[in-house]
Amino acid sequence: MPVGDKGVAMLDAGDIAKIAAIDAIAVQRDGCSPSCTRTSCTVRDGQVSTRLKMSQINTLEQIERFLSTKDPEVLSVSGRWGVGKTHLWNETLEANRASVPLRNYAYVSLFGIRNLDALTTAIVQSTVSLNGSKLDPTFDSYLEHLSSFPGVIELTKRAARKSTTVASKAASTLPYVGKLADLFAPGAALLISKQIVCIDDIERAGQGLDMADVLGLVSSLCERKGCKVVLLLNEDALGEQGTKYRSYIEKVVDQAVKFEPTPEESAVAAIAAGDVQGQQLAKQTVALGIKNIRVIRRIRRFLQHLESELTDLHDGVTERVIRSIALLGWCVFEPTLAPDLTLVRGYSEFRSILSKDNCSADDMKVDQLLKAYDFGNFDQIDQVLSDGLQAGAFDRQALQKLLKDESEELARAEAREVIAKPWTIFWAGLGNDQDKFIDALSAAFEQCSNVMQPAEASDALQLLRELGRTEEAERFLSMYVEAQKEKPREFFTPYIGDQRRLDPRIATAFDTMLAGMPLDRNPTEILCKIARSRSWGPDELAYLATIPPEGFDKMLKELQGPDLRAAINMALDFGRLDTSGTNEIEVARRMAAALQRVAAESDLNRIRLRPYLTNLPPAAMVEEQSSVEPGN
Repeated sequence: MPVGDKGVAMLDAGDIAKIAAIDAIAVQRDGCSPSCTRTSCTVRDGQVSTRLKMSQINTLEQIERFLSTKDPEVLSVSGRWGVGKTHLWNETLEANRASVPLRNYAYVSLFGIRNLDALTTAIVQSTVSLNGSKLDPTFDSYLEHLSSFPGVIELTKRAARKSTTVASKAASTLPYVGKLADLFAPGAALLISKQIVCIDDIERAGQGLDMADVLGLVSSLCERKGCKVVLLLNEDALGEQGTKYRSYIEKVVDQAVKFEPTPEESAVAAIAAGDVQGQQLAKQTVALGIKNIRVIRRIRRFLQHLESELTDLHDGVTERVIRSIALLGWCVFEPTLAPDLTLVRGYSEFRSILSKDNCSADDMKVDQLLKAYDFGNFDQIDQVLSDGLQAGAFDRQALQKLLKDESEELARAEAREVIAKPWTIFWAGLGNDQDKFIDALSAAFEQCSNVMQPAEASDALQLLRELGRTEEAERFLSMYVEAQKEKPREFFTPYIGDQRRLDPRIATAFDTMLAGMPLDRNPTEILCKIARSRSWGPDELAYLATIPPEGFDKMLKELQGPDLRAAINMALDFGRLDTSGTNEIEVARRMAAALQRVAAESDLNRIRLRPYLTNLPPAAMVEEQSSVEPGN
């Protein structure tokens, strides 16, 4: 792999494949173990695996080669923000520090640095010895480095005594220390010699620091000062300085490497292998093509904030939240590459189909990505997640309710599938699959009796008896009745005394359970309220429809005057409504039956109630009506 003199050697796919093959052979040859120090290897559970993949191995090999000699050289590593350039450089340097020929090292970020004097001073301040225990500079390491230059130590000590407040700070982030900085700034470059220099964040240099000046200094350090310089940058973000960088690169840079990890590689770097929920997130970030390690880690931190909200919910809720937070986090934290959040919020599965002519190119692009991602429609949960990611904190109360509702809905849907399965088998064909049908029916009763409709249970019990499986029928009946004991009164309303639609044993059990339930609400107050407002809720009607006969009798005897007349008329009117349903008709019937019973108690009551009894709605007619008139 030849490198031209001051040329740029870009590796093609063939070169990368060769490097990967060489690396694999080296792993086998070296007999890697838990004590292996190769940067490209990692040990998990006592097993060595290759952690770095193609694009990372490409860059890794070049960094290792760069560090292995003391020959002056300039290496540039370019890649998008957050893909792990700095991390890989630091990791590789740390792994190889014992064998690096040049023993002094400085790391400097250009972020906010405005001139060359500031840059050269920062390099001097940041220089540490690789023989030390840490690569991070301190004030002591700064003094130690300066003391290696004759005539500087006394000046350094005098200035340092006036600047003790900066002790133990990272030198690369130190303010320039009083007069010491003023003395060294013009000639700081003289103190940089035969060392490794890493200049990061090239594209973030402060105003006033020209790219040509930076590369000029780099060239001087390499050619005249015997230094090895590595440049870490996002070339796509250089803006106007990009033209100058590209025009000087062939003259200054010896080796230029593009660091472009795949989404899979970025996910591996961002999320620990043992992080179960994180691995679920990794699948989604890979599906979206997210390569920014910092973005992935930031999304993971926000997901971690929701772990308590996801506890004890349906597994599908966790999967759904992870799918949404991966997409929405990408939109919020990397808006230049992710889909526009406004378009995501307006996304509908059918938008591109129903209004294709009105969709812009951006709309279509987002629709295609979200459809491939299987995102579904943007809903209330997505809105709360999106707002939380932007605000830095979630509305936990709103989210908990939405997630609980979603969990219950998923549980119901799952139960419906289990309940429907035996009937799918029943209608599927004419095979010899009776045992399969019985097994599916057994699973439905054992797992889903609490959500199975009474009519479904009745049909299943009837069919079992026809098949001669009475033992299973009895077992399932007991199981089903037991599962209904915690149901509210309103649940039993449509099935009161109904032995035509229901299995007789189920209907009888329902009547018994209903009779044993205490009245926790006052039916008289409910009916009077409805009569006054002429409005009602379905829960109120369902409750009235479960009131036993003696309850209606008591209601008629408690009420007086206008309230009595209003309550009777309202109850009977439920039987005259065009929209009358089961509960409305049941309330009308129970009121009619109560009127008949009370009228039969005395001739005076018979006369009092005659206007109502002679005008009962057909839907409320009951058998007792024939015995209303005493003596007839």
